[in-house]
Amino acid sequence: MWKVAIIDDDRQVLKGMKQVIPWEEIGAELVGECLNGERGLELIREKKPDIVITDIYMPVMNGMKMIETLRKESFKGKILIHSGYSDFEVARQALRLQVEDYLSKPVSRNTITEVLQRAIASIENENHSKIEQEKLRDQLDEYEPYVRKEQLKTVVTGTASNWNEMTLFCKKEEDQSHIVLGIEILRTTRMSDVRTPDRLLFRFAIKNIIKEILQAEKRSYDYVELHGYHAALILHFEKNALYSEHIDPIRALARKIIECVQVYLNITIRIGIGRFTENWSNLSDSLEEAFQPLGPDVRVFQSTGVFEYASTECSSSAHMHTAAKPIKFYQQLIEDIKTTQGKNAEKIIEKYMTTLKGSTVPPQFSLLGAQFWAIFSFALVDEDIRLNDIFQDHTIENELSKIYTYDQYEAWLQGIIRQLCANQQCQESFKHKMAIDFIKQYIRDNYANDITIADLADKVFISRNYLSQVFKNATGETINNYIISVKMEEAKRLILERKHKIYEVANKVGYNNIPYFSTTFRKYFGITPAELLT
Repeated sequence: MWKVAIIDDDRQVLKGMKQVIPWEEIGAELVGECLNGERGLELIREKKPDIVITDIYMPVMNGMKMIETLRKESFKGKILIHSGYSDFEVARQALRLQVEDYLSKPVSRNTITEVLQRAIASIENENHSKIEQEKLRDQLDEYEPYVRKEQLKTVVTGTASNWNEMTLFCKKEEDQSHIVLGIEILRTTRMSDVRTPDRLLFRFAIKNIIKEILQAEKRSYDYVELHGYHAALILHFEKNALYSEHIDPIRALARKIIECVQVYLNITIRIGIGRFTENWSNLSDSLEEAFQPLGPDVRVFQSTGVFEYASTECSSSAHMHTAAKPIKFYQQLIEDIKTTQGKNAEKIIEKYMTTLKGSTVPPQFSLLGAQFWAIFSFALVDEDIRLNDIFQDHTIENELSKIYTYDQYEAWLQGIIRQLCANQQCQESFKHKMAIDFIKQYIRDNYANDITIADLADKVFISRNYLSQVFKNATGETINNYIISVKMEEAKRLILERKHKIYEVANKVGYNNIPYFSTTFRKYFGITPAELLT
């Protein structure tokens, strides 16, 4: 119940106000009354009402002095002035002291009810905003590590859209040198046949093994999971670190990681080593160099599984692939397919091919295509997108063996992506329809409960933001508006049955606060619940 105090030197006014205000209907209670501002001040300090209704001209201490004292004491409640005088100077002071409303005596029942409901709704909105702000602060604190991880991912893959922001992000490491180790989980039978949750668990276990090794050696690092079975390990060193001075310990570290993952998880990985960079904007170059030796044409040496860009940098094909940045290309394309169903895929492929064509030596398209196919196959399987199922009638090796030019390779890439996205859109449309139908039925069945978008998203296994977007696109309204519409239509039906009191109807459709229910009902239908019965 909302607490209300009334301060007025006229006993008849006090008696009339107590009688005229529909306390139960608006969910409020009278916590005290006083005849002057000084006693009113004591009452307010003791009872801490949510709303104060006060006269201005009273003995001992007038209303304006009382209000001014309350504001100095940081009283946050709503104040309504109830006066028989119209005074411009008083009105000006009332505005300065953030008085909620100014009522002229005598006041009707409808007017005082409406003003009190507005004041209560204002308090509710402020309380809701405070709660939301606290939740937002908590979420920001909770999600800060994840935000940093995503930012770091855009930096290391070279996909950051705003390098001015990234400069601030990377500022604390600006006096360091960095080197990237590219980690690839090999697609052995053990990894190919496991379910998605198990694959995620394996990746998590590998990350923890690497964390324990690096912490034991007291190394500064960042770990970034990329697409599919690839990850980037960024090691930080002192500024101007020399490759020749650190490469032996880095090789030993890479071998140790490979051995521990094999021993503890029975999973085979291989690691490529890039070169040092002192500029975070060039970190993606070290990433591309780290993955370059891990291309499909490189034979795996089970004895070590460690490869270095330095040992292959004389190769013209290595230079060409690094310039074209295939890892960045794969990352952009995969993210686009996951998030927008490939709306930007064509442009991403065209941009990549333009860079690829700038090479003086044509690539081996069969090997490049095999790498593309392998990475995409495993990167999308976690999204339940299985290329082998979609392209059952394709013989990839045969198709790649017939590609000899850049234009042929670009056409092949575009064709694969178009068919993939067309299949995905069909699946997404069906899944979206099922999800929306389920949500609408769930809301109709549970409208009396507190339903949040987060709860609904968990039930259909879709993120909150994406679910909101899909629902709005499909229905033309937001989820919250749909929930309100279901509640209001049911409330109208119950009111017209004339079997329940208004507060009972409010409770039945999930509103514990009667004034808020009435305000929402009036916004939706244009009339109050009481007016519906007249």
